[in-house]
Amino acid sequence: MKVGSLMELFFSVLLLIVATVSANIMYSFFPRIPLAFYQIGTGFILSWLPQFDHFQLEPEMFFVIILAPLMFNEGQNTSYWALRHNFKAIISLAIVLALVTIMVAGGLTSWLWPALPTTLAMGLAAIVTPTDAVAVSSITANVQVPEPVMETLENESLFNDASGIVALNLAVVAYSTGQFSVSGSIGRFLVVFVGGVIVGIILGSLLVLLQLFFQRQSFSVAAVTLPINVLSPFLVYLAAEELHLSGILAVVAAGIIHGIYHKQLRLTSTGNQVVLTTTWEILSQLLNGFVFVLLGVTLPRNMLDLADFSNSHFLVLLILAVGLYVVMTVMRFLWAQWDLVKVAAATAQEHRKNSWVIALSGVHGTITLAMAFTLPLIVGRKILPFRTDLIFIAEAIIVISLIVPTIILPQILPRQKNTYTIKQFNHLLTQMVDYAIQELKSHHNEDYLTLSQVINLLNTQRGHREYASAQKIMQLFQRTLSLEVAIVNDYARNNQVSWESAQRYELKQLFYLRKMVLKPWLRFRLNWEIVRRLLFNQRHLLWRAYRLKKTAPEESDNYQQDVYRMENWGYHAVIKYLRRMHQPNNKAEIRILRHYYEVRHQRLNRRDANTTSESELLIAAFQYEYSFVQQEAQKQKLSPDLVQALNEKISTDQFVYMTTDD
Repeated sequence: MKVGSLMELFFSVLLLIVATVSANIMYSFFPRIPLAFYQIGTGFILSWLPQFDHFQLEPEMFFVIILAPLMFNEGQNTSYWALRHNFKAIISLAIVLALVTIMVAGGLTSWLWPALPTTLAMGLAAIVTPTDAVAVSSITANVQVPEPVMETLENESLFNDASGIVALNLAVVAYSTGQFSVSGSIGRFLVVFVGGVIVGIILGSLLVLLQLFFQRQSFSVAAVTLPINVLSPFLVYLAAEELHLSGILAVVAAGIIHGIYHKQLRLTSTGNQVVLTTTWEILSQLLNGFVFVLLGVTLPRNMLDLADFSNSHFLVLLILAVGLYVVMTVMRFLWAQWDLVKVAAATAQEHRKNSWVIALSGVHGTITLAMAFTLPLIVGRKILPFRTDLIFIAEAIIVISLIVPTIILPQILPRQKNTYTIKQFNHLLTQMVDYAIQELKSHHNEDYLTLSQVINLLNTQRGHREYASAQKIMQLFQRTLSLEVAIVNDYARNNQVSWESAQRYELKQLFYLRKMVLKPWLRFRLNWEIVRRLLFNQRHLLWRAYRLKKTAPEESDNYQQDVYRMENWGYHAVIKYLRRMHQPNNKAEIRILRHYYEVRHQRLNRRDANTTSESELLIAAFQYEYSFVQQEAQKQKLSPDLVQALNEKISTDQFVYMTTDD
């Protein structure tokens, strides 16, 4: 490839990434509109730039670079027990319904469009069959989808992607050879499907064992474990494809194996957990957004090209796209309504409603567009006919499948809403703290001093749950963090603490801040900052930080002494800053920040207390609080939202109190 064309490709990809990030920013400000629409919109803007007049990605590269890591991440985030529990539903929806849909939709396409070869009609049906759980989650963010239904949809999307991809490959091969046999195609489908799963299980297990070996040898996560984890989908995919089996199914199976051993692959340190999960969050968000931006980039150009060729032909393709979507939606509804897949419901009316939810939630997204882009340009030394037409139909179906449920689902499902008042929350919160304190006094009164300290900490939970702006909290938190970093660096320059201690302390604060961030765009920025520091600036720290068990006691003691000094310097500076920033319009936000820093300061500076006993008492207290919430939920029939809010309060406080012991 020439240097000029390489630079042009690099610049185009850079613009696509910028568009993806811009969509995330807009979604952070206006989350009522699904993220996919922002991504398509930013892609639409890009489509008018000269760089994207004839933009193409090599189909093979698209599979390897985008599909493989996305499917691997979906696999490793899938619960093995949920898969076992929903095994019959997965087989029914992801394999049987997928194959039936491909045959029906392919036959309909061939009948309505006689000029299109039957094999390509089947290929088009294979492209538009897979559903996308990420797109479903985006569309249903503001409505309450029944949990069993959502779980079924997520598991379905994991495997019907693979069904569609295998079927598409068979259709392209049949077109290139001119031979198509139903029995032969089904046999080849099973070989490719099962063979891909077996290869994925074997290679996934070997890669897990390799990572566990390096983990036990205390190798750096950034230098060894993370690269192996990130490279796993590419290695598995290429190996399976080399054996002429399904690379995507192999990647999914390998991802599930990684998910099974997920807890073992997470090393004991907080930093190690953060760097692995953060890296995959960044990759998956970027690649998913990348595909929808590409949809926005290519759709307008395809529409113009088809309109220039013939307005009537463009209209026919659009009608065909609508027809295929209606047929697939009706088939999904009948499949659920006729109990060909088990739908959780207490009444016949609820069964019908959930059947429509399953039907309308067959949203097409990343995989469908990716498969459309992977249609080869040339087959058997000839240009693949109707390639632009097929891509346009797939893109139109994606857009339709996003718009229809966005409009209809809110009409048949309840909206997400809080079903409790602030007064109710505060009343139960006070009762919860009282209950935990009483239980501690009754069962843990041997060490009065430690018990008193724990009770004082628990009493800080009694707050009035007033409105606080998450955006203001994060802005203040970023400023106080920057203030701490500046002060610590000043002391490090004056040799009052070591540079290594200062950098490790700053990194720990980033970990804490990341756990408190809720906004997607802020999380994305912070995730990238953590990975950047870990991978590029502080690799030498990782080697030391993740080998604390082998660190000499003197070094560990020195670091702890430095932490006490740095925390005290930072605490006094932050409290002074918060007093200065206190205004009537930010009282709630200032109070939350002060609470966090005061608790952290108190925890770090009780050097003479029995911290082990205190931690045990705190853990017991939080368990009592969880028990109280569970008991009250059963007695008073509390709303799920109120129970969730109380449990979130407990878990958040538990994090604040316990993380400073890391």
